[in-house]
Amino acid sequence: LLRAGRSVADRPCAFLCDARGWLATFVLDEGVREEAAAVVARLHELGLETRLLSGDRAQAAERVARQLGIKVVVAQASPERKLAELLELQQQGRRLAMVGDGLNDGPVLARADCSFALGHGAPLAQAQSDFVVQSGQLDEVVAAIVLARKTLQVVRQNLVWAAVYNLLAVPLALAGWMPPWLAGLGMAASSLLVIGNALR
Repeated sequence: LLRAGRSVADRPCAFLCDARGWLATFVLDEGVREEAAAVVARLHELGLETRLLSGDRAQAAERVARQLGIKVVVAQASPERKLAELLELQQQGRRLAMVGDGLNDGPVLARADCSFALGHGAPLAQAQSDFVVQSGQLDEVVAAIVLARKTLQVVRQNLVWAAVYNLLAVPLALAGWMPPWLAGLGMAASSLLVIGNALR
């Protein structure tokens, strides 16, 4: 006979008994992924704030948050509560990325500005996400954010270069101070520079 019992050290437990009485106590705990704490720390280094939205009891959610270095925890959150939290933050002007893998994460994954579902997660969560991390490794979320920032930096560089070139070259060509062949060559060189920078 296996019976659920009170928690031991804030963890739920089950007792194994037979006709003579107690045989064993099983302390149940939800494991935290190996890379999770390092991923959260890296997100903080990138200037991002992290929050834990969990359907678990408050004690269990706070214990996980402590292990990961997450300060803001919303526990015992239904899908509706998670969505309400997300909408409130968006109304404050924040842009949010959501990572989840469960059925109850579907609404927030769909509504977040950017969302990631883990490859082993529920198909509904994957269907509502912008990205599916097939490997299930959380560090790929960090890699995606870093790559996105680098891409945006290159886009900005190309826009600045194109603006500066056009502000200088077009007036010179219109005033006749630059021959047409040189203007054309300059435009081709500018385009090649932008493409080469983008290829990085």
